[in-house]
Amino acid sequence: ARILTLMITVKDAIPTRAILLFIGIGAVDLISTAVLHAQGHIVELNPIMRVFIEQSEWLFAAVKGLTLVGGWAVLAWYAQFNLAFVRKASIWGSIAYLGVWLCWFLSATL
Repeated sequence: ARILTLMITVKDAIPTRAILLFIGIGAVDLISTAVLHAQGHIVELNPIMRVFIEQSEWLFAAVKGLTLVGGWAVLAWYAQFNLAFVRKASIWGSIAYLGVWLCWFLSATL
């Protein structure tokens, strides 16, 4: 019964793998940006997040982490009412996230 309860809880927290994809991309972006910025290899191009990372990589990680947790919480909550929408929004959000990241990366390296 305890394992079943844990599985139900995990299913509630992560109702679709598409949410994991979206949050996973954000987490990889968070870690790689903080590490590369700390080493002096990159400049944050997002003007909102640049304010935080210029103060501290730890502050940036905390703010970005909170946005990821907030996004996950909203998606997991809304999945109770419209799982298909959350799945599609997470997939399209992932595609958009990668597209924006790729454009910024290419513009910074050219």
